[in-house]
Amino acid sequence: MAENKCAARLEPSSRDMSELKNRFKPGYDWETICSTMLEHLMCGVAIYELCPDRVRSLYFNKKYYEMVGYTKEQYEQYADSVTSTLYGDSAEIIFEKAGRSVKTGETFYAECKGRRYDGSDIWVLVKAKLVDFIESEHPVFLAIVQDMTNRKLAEYENAVNLERYRILEATSNAVTFEYDIPDDIMTFSYSGGRADSANRSISNYAEVSKRTKIVYPDDAAKFYAALKKASKKPVSCMTLDYRSTIIDQNSYRWVRTCYSSVADASGKVIKVLGRTQDIDDEKREQQRMIQLVELDSTTGLLNKLATTNHIQRLISEKTNAKSFFAMLDIDDFKAFNDTYGHSFGDEVLRTVGKLLSRKFPNAVVGRFGGDEFIVFTRGTSESTVVDEFEDFLEVSGKAEIGGKRYTIKCSVGIAWSESDDVDYAQYFDEADEQLYRAKKEGKHRICRKKIV
Repeated sequence: MAENKCAARLEPSSRDMSELKNRFKPGYDWETICSTMLEHLMCGVAIYELCPDRVRSLYFNKKYYEMVGYTKEQYEQYADSVTSTLYGDSAEIIFEKAGRSVKTGETFYAECKGRRYDGSDIWVLVKAKLVDFIESEHPVFLAIVQDMTNRKLAEYENAVNLERYRILEATSNAVTFEYDIPDDIMTFSYSGGRADSANRSISNYAEVSKRTKIVYPDDAAKFYAALKKASKKPVSCMTLDYRSTIIDQNSYRWVRTCYSSVADASGKVIKVLGRTQDIDDEKREQQRMIQLVELDSTTGLLNKLATTNHIQRLISEKTNAKSFFAMLDIDDFKAFNDTYGHSFGDEVLRTVGKLLSRKFPNAVVGRFGGDEFIVFTRGTSESTVVDEFEDFLEVSGKAEIGGKRYTIKCSVGIAWSESDDVDYAQYFDEADEQLYRAKKEGKHRICRKKIV
């Protein structure tokens, strides 16, 4: 693909609504713009009428119906009493907070639990504000409704697992140890009903432990650094998580060691004492929970929040390396949904996600929302990044889904810099600008710009 030369588009002098309205194209009125914006939001938007005995709906955007799992026609039976789809406690909360908001004029927030069309539960966060632009004999609220079901389920699972781990900790085996520093002897004491309950001493521990790899190699540096520090000056109730064969001599398991050091009368440290607990199940569950919270359910890539956090963390590490922030959008994605259905559209998203992950295995790759993806990579050259994206565009143009080939075209905007002073917002805004230019110039191409 030929290299794309994109001229910079002039930015408006300000970004307020009055400036934006001045830029509307002929034939586009404010009503059309508002309707388009509402239908493309990634959250539900609702306008409610608070009647004495019920909450009546006046408007829902498309995302609201998708979120609650109803079509507009299916939801019609609840339109005059929206709270009938909620569990009792949640309905009472809405009435209580809305009533208070009518008196105070303050925006209210409410976490509500309801039922989807398929019978499954849904948790939503409602942010509602009293408005006066709708004629009605009853108070009218404009509400933003966000699906928080995954977060609630994660919190519930975490609470259950936390209680499970408390029980396990109270009933499971642990290993106590005593490290004699002058003689370099480590003694482990196993108890708790084990068949091999006994003391196990290792002479020349510093050398033997490294040679026999008692500590998992990737964790060895932090383990021996902690042991060295505790051996030089007194420490109290320190903790360290690492993988070791201390609990099970046949396999590495995650353990948590709580330790203190003891000094003699002269202040010289002579012993390190502690207790090592098996936390392997807990650690792996934590890792699973992190994945649940961070991963996009459709593509398996990092979700918007996780992508942002990972990139911001990398940017904060001042490395003086070239950094590349790419924003990618699937061209005419709506056509896939309209022609083949939303399930196929999801397959297109998954296919693009897989292709990006394969093409950029060492980069942060995430789904930013809808049909937009983010790629952040560093320590490479501009030409290499462009070549990789050109290869990606070529491969995606003949992607295979369900045994058939389809043409998936994408537009890419890249912002890059050699400076450590460029922050996330600068990268994002410039990449977004380059993506806009790629779309404007005909789609299925790459536009890029260096931030200086």
